[in-house]
Amino acid sequence: MFNSIAKYLLTPFFFVLFLQGCNQNTIVIPKEKASTSEVYFTINDAILSLSNQLSKNNSLSPKDTGTITVTSFVDLQQLNKTSQFGRVIGESLFSELFIRGFNVSDFRGQNAITINANGEFYITRNITMLQSEVSNTYILVGTYSKIDQNVIINARILDNKTGKIISSGRVMYANDDCSIFNICNNAQRKIKLVSDDYIPNPTDKESKEDSTTIRKIKF
Repeated sequence: MFNSIAKYLLTPFFFVLFLQGCNQNTIVIPKEKASTSEVYFTINDAILSLSNQLSKNNSLSPKDTGTITVTSFVDLQQLNKTSQFGRVIGESLFSELFIRGFNVSDFRGQNAITINANGEFYITRNITMLQSEVSNTYILVGTYSKIDQNVIINARILDNKTGKIISSGRVMYANDDCSIFNICNNAQRKIKLVSDDYIPNPTDKESKEDSTTIRKIKF
């Protein structure tokens, strides 16, 4: 009789413990946030995320991708203009892509090492010292655009012959300093559309400046 009563009284107690145990063992897995929706507050974190995306989204394995030439990131509104910001991103991706297994090349090497009182130099942007042709398969290009308090940075690796994109990435970087983008006091920026065979006008100051610094490198 006593055993029956005890069993009757203890059954609800064990049932409650069973429910608590189920609740404790239940694991809620949060949905993974898309990396492109995050806003990064340091340029280093933004570059690391961009590099990881380029590696993860690559449609080819790094060993099959071939050699990649890295270019400076440019202003989305002026694709022939960069800044310290754009150059820093490009330089950083040399290292980040290399350590992720990509074959990266730098076409800015001279035919010889330049030595002067300031030091020894090999890479240059002096167009007269660059090689006229560079053999490679793919190119890393990128753009940045200032939107309110953030900067949208887009990057893609593409086939230089077909234009086919084999990888891409995008990050949001929180920065409100217009000086590093060379866009201060430039609220209304104009977009010029020119044909591929556009020849700069020597009388135009901006065109004249561009004509002295542009050199096409064959692939």
